Amino acid sequence: MAQITRTGSPGEVSDILPRSSTNTYQYSPFPKDAEKSSIRLIRLLPGYPSSPVVVELVTVPLDPGKIPYYEAVSYVWGTSYQQYEIACDGLSMSVSESALLALRRFRFVDHIRLLWIDQICINQQDDKEKSSQVMLMGEIYGTASQVLVYLGEADDTSDKAMDYISERCAQQEEWPRQFVVQVLSRPWFSRVWILQEVALAHTSLVICGAKCVPWACFREWWTRNELLLGPEVNPPPVLSYGLSVMKRLTLLQQLHDTRHSKATLALDKIYALLALLQPEDRIGVLVDYSLSTAEVYTSVAKSIIERTKSLAILSGKEEKPYVERERLPSWVPDWGTVPSAVSLGLANKYLDPFDAGGKPACRVNISIPPNGPPTLHCLGITFDTVKKLTLSTMRPGQDAATNNVEVLTDWLDLISGSSSSVVSETADYLIGQFNQNLRGVSSYSRSPPQPPKLAYSLWTTIQALSTPTLQLEPAELHARNNRGEPTSDTLKFCYERKLFLTQSGALGLGPPDLLQGDTVAVLLGAPVPHILRRLPSSEQNNSANVYALVGECFVDGIMAGEALNHLQDQLKEMGHRCRTFAKSCSNTPLETFCIQ
Repeated sequence: MAQITRTGSPGEVSDILPRSSTNTYQYSPFPKDAEKSSIRLIRLLPGYPSSPVVVELVTVPLDPGKIPYYEAVSYVWGTSYQQYEIACDGLSMSVSESALLALRRFRFVDHIRLLWIDQICINQQDDKEKSSQVMLMGEIYGTASQVLVYLGEADDTSDKAMDYISERCAQQEEWPRQFVVQVLSRPWFSRVWILQEVALAHTSLVICGAKCVPWACFREWWTRNELLLGPEVNPPPVLSYGLSVMKRLTLLQQLHDTRHSKATLALDKIYALLALLQPEDRIGVLVDYSLSTAEVYTSVAKSIIERTKSLAILSGKEEKPYVERERLPSWVPDWGTVPSAVSLGLANKYLDPFDAGGKPACRVNISIPPNGPPTLHCLGITFDTVKKLTLSTMRPGQDAATNNVEVLTDWLDLISGSSSSVVSETADYLIGQFNQNLRGVSSYSRSPPQPPKLAYSLWTTIQALSTPTLQLEPAELHARNNRGEPTSDTLKFCYERKLFLTQSGALGLGPPDLLQGDTVAVLLGAPVPHILRRLPSSEQNNSANVYALVGECFVDGIMAGEALNHLQDQLKEMGHRCRTFAKSCSNTPLETFCIQ
């Protein structure tokens, strides 16, 4: 493992900065004929660790045959508003502390280094330039001779962690693994931009303090130690994806999978992924920082629905109540917000897929009037109405075990309406199951007992089990629905959701903002049912059939298309496909929903 010359610590930075100057650097725009094919690079002039940082900006064509050897920098801007000065072409330029420290760390003592770093090479005050340069970033990182990943300066354990990573072997003792986990918890790993910066690079070097390790060592170390870390340590997306994987994913899949990744600007949650897509999957999205977040998110949602002929994107809506979403339509996901619940329609990759609304989304129309709310017009049925619901929700984690037992008791009260011996027996069974898993205390010396009848229906809903795709005997069906002790995987869909009963007695899991009287709708082309709430009429909305999307839901018995079975002939004429069942569980007609 390489070791690079150590510079001063972050606390020493302010002591060595040049004094503020009134001669501030002003960017010159790119030539008109080269603004979409040229970039700036910095010539990082030599200096000692305590010397001020001095750079020169040069404009070069982004042509592999003409561009000189350069390295691209991947780092975190940081959240501090404090700025530091460097000298650029003899004038003063302000940069963030992280950019300053990265430049000091990468600077040579005796010769010039040619770098690309976004904070300096792009005029951040010019939205037009920023838009055109961001469109080139995939090519910038892909053309660079190598990418320098700057994690920050060293702490008490990072040097040891970098040494362990460079060894690329399984760490049998816990403390070396924990040192590495601390490094993997640094802000760089949570950024959405790093996916393209590393995935598109020829080679990448990771620098933390004075230690330098090839990026390939990080991938290899994670592969060998992932199982040893346990389920509580989630891999950063950049470790679980390679370029070959990312390029197979659609924009919607990437937006969902990078939901926990962070960006300073909400628009970058989308723009940072474009370079990883195949050209046909970019759905016409162009980088434009002059647009608002609502405009871009709405335009992208519209394009995804129209190109994929699917309403799966509705499952990306977070739990934020409709009234708190400012100008964003209820049917458009806010990709800058992390949902507390696991998505039913987008996250069940390893289970039987839900297909409540069949395929494709027929006769969908999206209107975006200049002075009115963007509206999604789609076909579907009103399956039922929410009659009763619980106010409490389960939470993940061992520290939530007591809460979850109390919530489970509330859920049992909801579906029973009494405190009979059957409810008591059911409660004993399910609470025992939860105690065994969530508290780490075994309630049974032998295998768990068979669930009572009441527990059986609730248990399938708690696990969000879809209708089997195979013909199962009663014993096989029982084994499938009662998969033993609850785990974080089998219970993931019930966390942060409310249990509800419909007017007809169907049992379901709904979003936290669920209210009595909400509509349970099955929309054509949506993999799961959705909760809709009728909007009051207004000048812009004089229809009685206008709704807000509250969120997706699970309803036992209709997750494979059962609610549409009575419409098979009509749907076939429209070119819509859904599974056929022996019996129908609904008789409501198709209608057009207007969702704002």
